[in-house]
Amino acid sequence: MDYSTVSEIVKYAFVVIVYLFIFSISRMIYLDIADAKRREGTSGKGYAYLKLVNLRRNLSFKMHESYSIKEVAYIGRSKKCQIYIDDPHMSKSHARIFLRDGHFYIEDLGSTNGSYLNGRKLPRQAIRLKDTDKLTFGNISFIFVDNMGSES
Repeated sequence: MDYSTVSEIVKYAFVVIVYLFIFSISRMIYLDIADAKRREGTSGKGYAYLKLVNLRRNLSFKMHESYSIKEVAYIGRSKKCQIYIDDPHMSKSHARIFLRDGHFYIEDLGSTNGSYLNGRKLPRQAIRLKDTDKLTFGNISFIFVDNMGSES
């Protein structure tokens, strides 16, 4: 192979890499917009939401990028939960997030593997949530986003 042939191969490989990069960025933007529309369409104006931290492609089960929370949301493996997560490390009714006196709280519902707030295992009593708290249930982590501005 001479230099010009190698140069042509490298040039075409570079073009393919650039197109793949542009495609992946466009796909991420599309998925983010689609998820925002889904969240607005299914729950109207939620007071808060959970934003998934994990990469969905690394999970063996389906999940949304975010989940809206109004006054109360049960989280668990049961399809009766408002936030249904088919993670084998989740209990059927794992945790509950609820609104009380203008603030959101979380409580573990006696789950087998526990619930974690900012890396610390939750006790049995409810704990007040703050905007940007990190919540972990089973193998899944979320960021809590409070749209009410109830931070005080």
